[in-house]
Amino acid sequence: MGTASIPKFSRSLFDDERGQTTVEYILILTVTIVAVMAVVRIIMRLTDRGMLKLGSQLEKDLKTGRIPVNVWRDN
Repeated sequence: MGTASIPKFSRSLFDDERGQTTVEYILILTVTIVAVMAVVRIIMRLTDRGMLKLGSQLEKDLKTGRIPVNVWRDN
């Protein structure tokens, strides 16, 4: 490759758009997967907190043999 062909090669490299659509789809897919993983992580954290709260309340109720009055009230 001579010195005259280097600018020609670099110009053809930047003008070549083959594969650009594939790269764009891969980027969109990657961003979507990361967003879904973040949402799932948030949902799992909230579910975990709820289950821990429910479990501790159930354990307390089973130990004392009582159910809080507010369980039976309609809000």
